[in-house]
Amino acid sequence: MSIGEVKAALDEARHLLDQGRTTIESIGTSLDEAAGTMLPAMHDSRRDEAEKARKAVSEAIREVTLTLRVITSAQESADEFRRSLG
Repeated sequence: MSIGEVKAALDEARHLLDQGRTTIESIGTSLDEAAGTMLPAMHDSRRDEAEKARKAVSEAIREVTLTLRVITSAQESADEFRRSLG
């Protein structure tokens, strides 16, 4: 594989990561909206189902945040490698 081909592959990877970021950000927005409606409605509930739902929402929000961090890290690493190629 030539340097030009590696650069092209890195550019394509960056593009795909950008698409992934857009998708995950959209999921995060939808999740925030759902949580904003659901959590206040269940605020006083002590039922097991409500607690499980609150925990699931919290975990989902955490996963969105972590996924966005991983995407950012991958992009930064790819950009650094691409710059090192000249």
